[in-house]
Amino acid sequence: MSIAHSMGEKLLTFGRTCRNVDPVALARVLIILEVVALFVSTAATEVFEILIFLTIIGFGELRRRTFRALRQPMVIMALAVYCMVTIGIFYGVATFSESVDLWGSWRKMLLVPMVAAVYTDPVWKQRFLSLFISIAVLVALLSCAAYPLGIGNKFGPGILVHNWATQGMFFAVAFFSCLVILRFPLRSVFVGRRLLVASAVILLLNIILITPGRSGYLALIVLIMVFIFFSLPRKTGFVLMVLAPVLIVSLLLVSPVAHEKLSKGIGELNTYEEDRVPTSMGLRIILWKNTIILLKRFEHPLFGYGTAGFETAYRDLMNEKEITGERRWQDMPIHDPHNQYLGILFEYGIAGLFLFLLFIGSFFMQRARHPYYIAGIGVLLAWCATSLFSAHFTTSMEGRFLLIWCSAMLAVDTRQDIVNHEQQAEEQTG
Repeated sequence: MSIAHSMGEKLLTFGRTCRNVDPVALARVLIILEVVALFVSTAATEVFEILIFLTIIGFGELRRRTFRALRQPMVIMALAVYCMVTIGIFYGVATFSESVDLWGSWRKMLLVPMVAAVYTDPVWKQRFLSLFISIAVLVALLSCAAYPLGIGNKFGPGILVHNWATQGMFFAVAFFSCLVILRFPLRSVFVGRRLLVASAVILLLNIILITPGRSGYLALIVLIMVFIFFSLPRKTGFVLMVLAPVLIVSLLLVSPVAHEKLSKGIGELNTYEEDRVPTSMGLRIILWKNTIILLKRFEHPLFGYGTAGFETAYRDLMNEKEITGERRWQDMPIHDPHNQYLGILFEYGIAGLFLFLLFIGSFFMQRARHPYYIAGIGVLLAWCATSLFSAHFTTSMEGRFLLIWCSAMLAVDTRQDIVNHEQQAEEQTG
């Protein structure tokens, strides 16, 4: 009896504690922790993501906020894309288990309504920005210290995040965020201007001198161009938008690490036919050529090959080449074409690609204010550019980051939108 009584008291105490928890603040913190985990571990990221889902489901206030978020264009289109992927399970050429496995990885789309539901407060947007910059700078400093010691993961010295592409892209976003805050000062940012300038310098130097990721270089160029576009007068801005990429490429060519990475990529493009081992750029050329062969057959033009259909159809093409004697060692099975748009077109057809482009366009329709709109759209455009060579909307780390970031920066309070709309209607009728 005493044990049961003690457990009952503990459950009551836990229940009272839960009632005293601010569910919105809890969800916001968990989302920030998931972003931090992206720097560290895929497993930790999964854990925080599950906690976010459970928190949203478990609290009535969060469920109500999530339903209100359904009025936002980016939320509507994210759910539309998720429905497209779900429907693709049932008509595709892949086995049901393969389709379901890939469908599970698309659940990150559900982060859009959840993040959009709780990140409507500008103060929390500012905290999100500040904490992300702080974590990125800390990792960049550790990377700088690790590089001369030869410490890093399997991708090389100084690479502490998932891989060099992810690390470079994250640092580029943090650098861009520093520029945006310097240009459009925020009241609640935890650091001063001098510290922001120092942070920007550290991040830029790490990208140029230490982190050899071509995706990071491309993201950096796009983000700087977006910053110039939104920050300077049109005439001056257009001139600098032309000069900025030239300047960045010049700096990269001066850096031994970046120069070697870029030269290696160009060499792989020129020698992919003769190379005896797979190369990053050479493999992409082979992939794109084979994907175009499949697309030219035009077997499933409108709705594509279905969820996970690419891997199955590509494997069948390799077997076909084996039978006809056309298969070369470069023709190896692979799960995606390393081009987000080709992948969507292949698996979901013309209709799917159109829907995916509408999804991208929906972020531009968000009514978020500066500088959050700039921060969100800049990262979106950077990912659009890098996704020409990868699938960064759907990859585990980069895809999650993009959806969380854009949803947090571009989220708006739909209740306030309704109030503003009613006020405008009253003014027009009055």
